[in-house]
Amino acid sequence: MILGLRLSVVIAASLGTVAAVIISILTWKGAPVTSETFLVTTYIGLFLGALWAMYATGLVVVYTTTGVFNFAQGAIGVFAAFLYWELHVNRGWHSILALFVVVGLFAPALGVVLDIVIMRRLRTASLVVQLMVTVAIMVLLLSVVGDIWEADTPRRVPYLFGINNGIDLGPAQLPWHRLIVFVVAIAIAVSMRFLLRRTRIGTAMRAVVDNRELAALNGARPNVVSSTSWALGSMMGALGGILIAPELGLDPATLNNVVIIAFAAAAFGALKNLPMAVIGAMLIGLLRAHTGAWLDFGPDFRFAHLSIAPLLLLFVVIALPQARLEVGRLAHHLRRHERYTNWWEGLLGCGVVILLAAAFSGGWLDFGGWDPGAWGSRELNSANEAMALALIGLSLVPLIGWAGQINFAPLAFAGFGAFVYLKLAGDTGNGYWILVVGLLCAPLGALVALPAARLRGLYLALMTMAFAQAMSLIFFPHPWVMPIIGTGRQFPHIDLFGITFDDRRGFFMLMVSVFAIFVYALVLLRRSRYGRRWMAINDSQAAAATLGVPVVWTKVVVYAVSASMAGIAGVFWATVSGNVDSVQGFDLLIGFNIVLLVAAAGVSIPMAGIFLIFIPLFKGFGLRLEDAGNVDFLVTLIDIMTTYGPGLMVLGMVFNPRGAIFEMGRGFSPILPWRSDARAEIAAENAQKREPEIGELGLERPFTPEEVIAIDRRLEILDDVVPKEGYGTSRS
Repeated sequence: MILGLRLSVVIAASLGTVAAVIISILTWKGAPVTSETFLVTTYIGLFLGALWAMYATGLVVVYTTTGVFNFAQGAIGVFAAFLYWELHVNRGWHSILALFVVVGLFAPALGVVLDIVIMRRLRTASLVVQLMVTVAIMVLLLSVVGDIWEADTPRRVPYLFGINNGIDLGPAQLPWHRLIVFVVAIAIAVSMRFLLRRTRIGTAMRAVVDNRELAALNGARPNVVSSTSWALGSMMGALGGILIAPELGLDPATLNNVVIIAFAAAAFGALKNLPMAVIGAMLIGLLRAHTGAWLDFGPDFRFAHLSIAPLLLLFVVIALPQARLEVGRLAHHLRRHERYTNWWEGLLGCGVVILLAAAFSGGWLDFGGWDPGAWGSRELNSANEAMALALIGLSLVPLIGWAGQINFAPLAFAGFGAFVYLKLAGDTGNGYWILVVGLLCAPLGALVALPAARLRGLYLALMTMAFAQAMSLIFFPHPWVMPIIGTGRQFPHIDLFGITFDDRRGFFMLMVSVFAIFVYALVLLRRSRYGRRWMAINDSQAAAATLGVPVVWTKVVVYAVSASMAGIAGVFWATVSGNVDSVQGFDLLIGFNIVLLVAAAGVSIPMAGIFLIFIPLFKGFGLRLEDAGNVDFLVTLIDIMTTYGPGLMVLGMVFNPRGAIFEMGRGFSPILPWRSDARAEIAAENAQKREPEIGELGLERPFTPEEVIAIDRRLEILDDVVPKEGYGTSRS
């Protein structure tokens, strides 16, 4: 250890420096470096860094004071930028008035509403639920922006005081807009640092996240403090979105992806150190500016200069000291025993799924002249696309649901599988190569698992997100990986068992069959030794290691299994369209939607994967309604559910962390003839919920441990309870 730094930090910094020097030598443009060009490049870098510092400051403030890492910070900035454009450009308000309304009124109100309605309920939720809910808010806000403003329409936000007005620096002019951005960013960082460290409200903010009850006993008002934190974070996100919009334009995806740079800056400050987060943002800005000015990566790596932030985030997260990120104190609860699905139940469920898919896509449902299942080419195209994404989502069940390893990179593994298949099968479409694809994708998953094995929680989420972004910017756009061949079909139709699946319905049924095989394999795997090991490391890695479970090797195996499944699914995802856009086809936002949908269904239950198959069926049904006419209300309802359904379902995890399928199964299982255990469990729960008679007072009938715990919590006497022997506990 050198100067108190961990060895991993020194190694990562050294490797990063060596790699930067080598890359600079190999890609140097040869342009002359003068004092003038260096000065201009530096001030551009500082301006970019200042913009990202605003986002990073908001992230750090919210995380430090609430314990929730807000993935929706960028989406808040996107919504604010569009609202500012609506008021200032479209309705002609003065820029100062529009800025005040959006940043001073709308943004803090949005933050307070989010806190009251959602965030306070996440205080005792698991990290997976917290992250999924903030990602759901991000997706919902972007969907609202797309519906209100038709995001595909080009729009521009004018610079404050114009682009041509500013300070003459000699070789270039510094516009007032960029100078204001720099000054405001520094002022915000300094004021937030002073607020958190030198004021009473700042002390209360930090105290509440450490121990909410103890802070309340000392005079703090936790709810007010929490709302204040979210209001401040939303204001900084809104201001950052408005000020960066003139530079990037009003494109929701581009503006939202800026927050990834803020994630890297926040990680540079270990997610809690404001000065280091600002320094990290400035460093990224300078690297981006100078890289673009002096280095030329060529057409094969045309997006390489944009990968600085995810690569830096990857290095920083791996180099950070291994630590468990707390998100507030988690209350214990009695854990209900989870019943495993029997092999024959899984087989029956998969058979029903195949029959439903055949009925809807083959026109078996005829209601007197109108058949909602007689799908045409449009419906089948939509269903095939959704089915391929559902296959990718199913790969997350063992990784996230069982092993608790958060992964935002399912499309990275899927894209790698598509690349391997393209190189192996070429233009033959030989479907037998798909099995080889699964085998070759497993080592990539194992490689990602090696640094991931020492990470947990939020660090792991950030690492996988950085990995996905780096793959989409560096690996996939390379012409050798995904060559662009004009209008031809890059991925041929799959040929399997002597059958060429060149018709849409046949290909859809092939994917449904593969989906059913995956689900049934997961049902069997869940009952195996490996399934129990993965669940054990999710509950407690320390306890699992004490019982002899090789934690690192177990993580490597589950990553390999998940990557193998995603790689096979990626072949179908690429074959659906024939030509895959190397950038948009594996976009990080699509990966977020996949993770959201799986989490909403119930990521820990193999049979919950069947829920994903209803998405393509639902989309096809909606398109058939449009063709039928006179059903405008139903068409609108289905469109709303398709657009907002996944995000709204994930918000439901605030009340039901286990997912929708879990509660649906609990409600449906008592009516099954063979589920006498479910009926007995419901009866026992109803008996436990019965309020004790006042006359009993614990004398005629002794209170059960569950009743004692419930009464204590209702009276707010006890928050964290250690149940008596015989009753297991787990984190919610």
